[in-house]
Amino acid sequence: MRGPRPEEERCFAALRRLRWPSGIVCPRCGYKRVTTHSKFTRSPRRRYLCLGCRRTFTDLTGTPLTRTNLPLRSWFLYLRFRKEGGSTSDLARALGVKWDTIAHMTRRLSRTPEWLAHLDDAMERLRHDG
Repeated sequence: MRGPRPEEERCFAALRRLRWPSGIVCPRCGYKRVTTHSKFTRSPRRRYLCLGCRRTFTDLTGTPLTRTNLPLRSWFLYLRFRKEGGSTSDLARALGVKWDTIAHMTRRLSRTPEWLAHLDDAMERLRHDG
């Protein structure tokens, strides 16, 4: 059995620090008393249980990355290519995905421009942290 890749863990840790700088908060009700719901998962994406509304959520709930099958690292690489002006074809080759997948990523993030800034910040923190 293989665990998550270390860089994927680092991507999720950077996103958590950026999203919840004062501690994890339920995206549905805003309650601050939250517990980890699935401790024994191999995925770096954590699931939490809100003790207020009793609903579960993940690190990506309420973000444009909800229900994505792509690793978070791929989204960070997408942002770096986007900043550097890389072409869609080059990015698709670098990530090992089809051109349509890159087009889908572009559409998904363009619907929520405020999250582009958040993800850019997370990527910068990740770059500076190690």
